[in-house]
Amino acid sequence: MVAGCDKESHIDYSSFNIQPEVIPDQKQQGFIITNKCSPFKTPLDFKNLEYTSKALINSNWLSNPHYLEDINHLIYQFNQTHIKNANIFIQALNNSALIYKKNMIEVNIIKRKLQADIDAKLMYYQQELASINSHLEIIKKDEKQHLNEIKTIKNKIQEKQKYYIKLRRSLKHELQTILLDDDLTFDLISNIKFKYKTDKTLHCSKYLGEYQQITFTSPDTCIYYNKEELINKIPQQYQSQVNIVMNTYVPKLWKTMVLLNGYFESTYNKQVFDHYLQKDLMIANNNLAIKRTINMGRQSQHAIDNYVEQYNKLTMAMANNIDKTLLDDQNKVNISSMAFYEKLSPLRLGNKIKDPIVNFAILYNNKALVTKLTQEYATKILNEYPQELTFSIANNGNFILPKIRENNYKIVIDVKKSYSVIYNGHNTLTPPKDFSQQTPNTTSMGYNLNQIISQQLFKQWYNS
Repeated sequence: MVAGCDKESHIDYSSFNIQPEVIPDQKQQGFIITNKCSPFKTPLDFKNLEYTSKALINSNWLSNPHYLEDINHLIYQFNQTHIKNANIFIQALNNSALIYKKNMIEVNIIKRKLQADIDAKLMYYQQELASINSHLEIIKKDEKQHLNEIKTIKNKIQEKQKYYIKLRRSLKHELQTILLDDDLTFDLISNIKFKYKTDKTLHCSKYLGEYQQITFTSPDTCIYYNKEELINKIPQQYQSQVNIVMNTYVPKLWKTMVLLNGYFESTYNKQVFDHYLQKDLMIANNNLAIKRTINMGRQSQHAIDNYVEQYNKLTMAMANNIDKTLLDDQNKVNISSMAFYEKLSPLRLGNKIKDPIVNFAILYNNKALVTKLTQEYATKILNEYPQELTFSIANNGNFILPKIRENNYKIVIDVKKSYSVIYNGHNTLTPPKDFSQQTPNTTSMGYNLNQIISQQLFKQWYNS
């Protein structure tokens, strides 16, 4: 359906009891409102602006890891309105961001201090409890079990030693097959050297000094050997073949060696592996010695009772000395917890930590400011209304309606100040040429469009 015919129409202001002095000198504006396009529909951008503002005010700055991001997003939303009255809200949010950053500096100082204290306590208690458990396990095992454990470890050591010898012999055979002489072969095998580097990123560099990485994955570690030094000992015509052989055997030699003896890295001046067979054997022999120092019967039971008592006391002490309400499941300080918030009390009382959003919240609830904001936003809505659905009215009340391609529509003539005239064109093929108080389906309101839209936005701001 197409209504309107580009012919001149007229509105009789006097029939609506609108005094001439109410009508400003500039041309009046008219709007066609349809089901698809209406200035009364609250824009999604405004709804999002209001929702994000309220969400930020209700958000806890300590427990929200995206708090600063949320502030910046809201600043962006206010900026996108391109209205003057948004500036005061933007300034408040910029101030909120600064306060939040200062707060987090203080929070992180306290968090690090608390975490260091908790880590030290946890390490102490865990080590002590582990030691008690270890002694209990030693005492509860009979001597035969200890001897069997030692025997099992010795068998594993013997097995791995045989495998290590076999690897070296196979490597020797492979190198001799390439026509290397015995002295050079012995020199190569005897001078394989390794270097170890911790690296939790699992992105090992190819070289560590002159040492080249061994190509296999080892958790949190990078392993290197003196490949270039060894290859340079070999005549050039055999280097590529030797390289292939070394790439096959060196990783196996390393793994077997570490499983047997661990690895002492001079750079760290320590044994870098916690578990290896020779250490297991030493511990097993030591456990047997401890077991033999404790006689069976009453003395053994007395030792067990004593360790259990120590364990219970330590467990209770750990519970008393470590505030679990302050920690998450990984025993890390949880800044979102009420316990941590209470730790901030001295800083809050000393005004070193403030609520970042309090000033913005005051503005949000300032009805006079929000009224100005919604009035300007209403003007923005009307200014951005599709031109094909607007028309101008001359001072004498004459205007030309654009074509209307809807069955249900309204024609609103926005008389500035506080008047508007509305014609309801429901299922009307052709709108009337003359608009007056007597025209069917025509009414007047004591508000202009800007006021009506502004009131709707105001209600959306507070009642959504």
